Amino acid sequence: MRILFLCTAPFTEGSGASVRTRNLARIMSTIGELKIAVATGRDWTAEQWADARKEFSISDIFHYEQAPIGGPINRWRQVFDPRFLNTNGVRVPAKEAIRLESLLDNCDVVWLHTQKLANAFRRFHWPRSVIDVDDYPSRFHASAVAQAPWILPKLRRIRNAYAWRRREAVWRERFSVLTVCKQADVEYFGGGPRVHVVPNGFTAPTPVTPACDPAQAQRLGMIGDFTYLPNFDGVSWFVRECWPAIRATHPTATLRLIGKDSEGLARRLPGEGIVGLGYLPNTGPEIASWSAMIVPTRLGGGTHLKVAEGLARRVPLVVTPHGSRGYDLVHERHAWIAADRESFVRGCDALLADPVLREGFASEGSKLFEAKYSWDAIQPAVERTLEACLAHSRRAAHALP
Repeated sequence: MRILFLCTAPFTEGSGASVRTRNLARIMSTIGELKIAVATGRDWTAEQWADARKEFSISDIFHYEQAPIGGPINRWRQVFDPRFLNTNGVRVPAKEAIRLESLLDNCDVVWLHTQKLANAFRRFHWPRSVIDVDDYPSRFHASAVAQAPWILPKLRRIRNAYAWRRREAVWRERFSVLTVCKQADVEYFGGGPRVHVVPNGFTAPTPVTPACDPAQAQRLGMIGDFTYLPNFDGVSWFVRECWPAIRATHPTATLRLIGKDSEGLARRLPGEGIVGLGYLPNTGPEIASWSAMIVPTRLGGGTHLKVAEGLARRVPLVVTPHGSRGYDLVHERHAWIAADRESFVRGCDALLADPVLREGFASEGSKLFEAKYSWDAIQPAVERTLEACLAHSRRAAHALP
């Protein structure tokens, strides 16, 4: 099987998109002959290119250019025409995009990571294709309506959710097979043999020595890009609604944030005991020192890689129902799932105080990770998706007059 993988994110970054694309590429390289083409709006560093080429065959590189959505007709089409492809204000220049034809002619399946990349090539129909939906935009915008601060942002979110629902409704027409990250999304995209679940996963880590003893340090932590609205909104809610009560019971407890803008955010957030650590090349020892990882998100459309990482690293989780979406977590077995402020505080208090509870969550969470969210466990889902794409393509070819 000849597989072309079109992706965007540098494989060496720690973002969810980078982790997903890197590990999907590794899986696909064991299934067939894999070639990778990168379409990006930013420059990868020389180190990132060297790391990618050391492991994979990079066949081509396409660069986005800005494509402003100008004029009333185009702005109208952006909202109401599901076949209008300038959805993100970027495109691959025509003189570069023409090179894609040769790559497509020499593959059996093309796997595209997200619709933004597909639309940047200004192609509506993608034969023999898998679209990796990951985080679908209509759900993101719909979930953000309630958190918008006033009426105009709310109306923009409602408009965007409406526009993306119309675009998502034609994805089955555009692509052969769709992948989603959670079972709940299968029905939204029509179900059947052309919609497959490929969960977000994490690479099984090697055991590490904690930066300090969790029983003594009393640390809660969160990892993520804090310029990303769901993370920013979630940690802001936690600090405002939960952190004062937790500190009243555990006055030496600290909240430790890892990731983009965590240092600046820690300075801006009210409250004591909040530490921003920035980017850490090796997060293992720091996370191993936490009494619990918090996932207080309330909006977004996909699943959170940080949950898979927490399970893999054997750190107890306190999550909102939204944060747990896409993972088969059982409350008080694999994680503490908190639907409101009071429950979130109780979960954090319990894990800060009880080492037996922490070990129970860590043990059961680790078992769940090995069974469902390691990349070894996810590989059969990737294989089924590729086979479904080939089968659909054969049926489509036979249906031609």
